[in-house]
Amino acid sequence: MAGIENQSKHRWIENAAGLADLGRVLEDRQSMALDSESNSGFAYHEKLCLLQINDGTDVWLVDLPALPGGRDGLESLRPMLEDSTYEIQLHGGEFDVGCLKRDYGIDLRGVWDSQQAASFLGWQKTGYGAVVEKICGVRLPKAHTLHDWSSRPVTGEVLQYAINDVRYLPEVVAKLKDRVRAADLEEEVYIACGAVETATWNGGFKPEGLWSVKGVRQLSGEAQRILVSLYAWRETAAEALDLPAGRTLNNELMIALARNAPSRMEELKRFGVPKRVMAVSSNELLQVLSEAQRTPPELPPQPPRRALDRQVQKRGDRLKKWRRMEAERRQVPTQVVLPVAALRHLQRYGGGELELVPQLGAKRIERYGEVLVRLASTPT
Repeated sequence: MAGIENQSKHRWIENAAGLADLGRVLEDRQSMALDSESNSGFAYHEKLCLLQINDGTDVWLVDLPALPGGRDGLESLRPMLEDSTYEIQLHGGEFDVGCLKRDYGIDLRGVWDSQQAASFLGWQKTGYGAVVEKICGVRLPKAHTLHDWSSRPVTGEVLQYAINDVRYLPEVVAKLKDRVRAADLEEEVYIACGAVETATWNGGFKPEGLWSVKGVRQLSGEAQRILVSLYAWRETAAEALDLPAGRTLNNELMIALARNAPSRMEELKRFGVPKRVMAVSSNELLQVLSEAQRTPPELPPQPPRRALDRQVQKRGDRLKKWRRMEAERRQVPTQVVLPVAALRHLQRYGGGELELVPQLGAKRIERYGEVLVRLASTPT
């Protein structure tokens, strides 16, 4: 197994002049490998903190908090990042796409996602480290996966980790393209990469998110209403402490507090309320619990569940059975035969206009059009 050599050719960008230099280099290229790092898990309002770009020769590390311009700080790179003819090489790029939309209003185009390619090729392990090891013969360390990327300076092993995230990506993409081409899966992977471009960030507080907390439906009605108050208060406390909500009160602790409604400081400690919360918010937390018992709040509406009628369920069953059998016959992953988005559309709406089915594509229509129309029809 090959070892990891230090990447000496990299440049740290922390001002507009450096970003302009990067922009001029990228203008002369047709592609870039890109990754990003955030302070997710360390701050209430998470944000992108580092952008890693491999231009095919050098690695550029863009210190995003240091750049002037705030939300407009990456405007000089927007022409390349939003150009569908300029290839943006990612690995598992939904996070990068969603965060760049959230923080900078940039819609990545021209995405070629190596994780999508590995998945369509049927690889069992599709994480970046596993793919790099398989293609490049290099085993990457994982020690800094949960690093707080807002911390400065970025040096030593942490710096090397950031560099490695794009150092091998151009080689990975080039060799995966050869394999995708040999497997005649270019259109299928192209469609999947297009779906990555539509990713969005779906975080933020939503009152109805209460219903996704494990154990909420097993609570009594009274305890559920206490949980409503705790769930809302947790957001306020988390913002004040500048911590993710789950690091203020985790879901399991919230359920326990809602079920038992402790009324004394000692009880909060016994339940395991974190010291950082106890230090600044313990009295407030007790007040919230008490008020929720005196004046129970209304429960938020549960997210609607679209009921499927019997014919729709039967269509889905037929399509899933056929997809599984066809994948086994061709010895390919099921998404090669029919992506989940296309299956759900056909299940709900039938096969009347195959050109409108998301993520289906001309190649699948030509190959499977007749059988899809038949399977998606409603028998009389």
